[in-house]
Amino acid sequence: MQIVVALGGDLHDSPLVRSALSGAGLIVAADSGAERLLAIGIQCQIVIGDFDSLDPAELWRLRSGGVEIVAHPAPQQRTDADVAIELALQRGATSLIVLGAFGGRRIDHTLGNLDLLTHPSLRGIPTWAVDGWSALTILRGDGIRETHFHGHPGDYVSIIPLSDHVAGVTAVGLKWPLQDARLERGRAQGVSNELIADRAMIRVGEGIAAAAHHFRTERLP
Repeated sequence: MQIVVALGGDLHDSPLVRSALSGAGLIVAADSGAERLLAIGIQCQIVIGDFDSLDPAELWRLRSGGVEIVAHPAPQQRTDADVAIELALQRGATSLIVLGAFGGRRIDHTLGNLDLLTHPSLRGIPTWAVDGWSALTILRGDGIRETHFHGHPGDYVSIIPLSDHVAGVTAVGLKWPLQDARLERGRAQGVSNELIADRAMIRVGEGIAAAAHHFRTERLP
């Protein structure tokens, strides 16, 4: 089952975001992520958190509307985003889309949310962070090694190492293809490549990397 988890960062209403939501078997919100969804006319089925950033009146309305309310099990030790993703896995996620992971007023949350996407519990779960016209997934040598992009020529595709190095990197369908390449963290070697057709692929052999796709035309294939 594909589960969407909405966090409290920026959430831009776009066809890409709407497509992610339309394919969800379950929508989980982390605290104020519920309000981000309501702002674009979507109600979650579950909201989890310590509710320090969700308006009490809104929480009451959600509860009255039949939304399942789950209290944060350890609010001083883990973020709402962390436990929301864990809950999604417990509820049977076979693929995961995270909304609102980035932006907002808290850069520490942005960095923390990116780190959450690399957790070993997600190594076998296709996981995307989606917002506006960009989508990012994590590739890792000990889990999901390969991803495919469907878009338009000229779309940006980037691969950014998150471990010290990423080896065995192969990229096809891009303006600057790679074959068994090695990328080092701290050097922007794989940023702003481009699709040359409507499809491309990136694969890694070892290490952990973020692979991002930005739809420059702001339209879906």
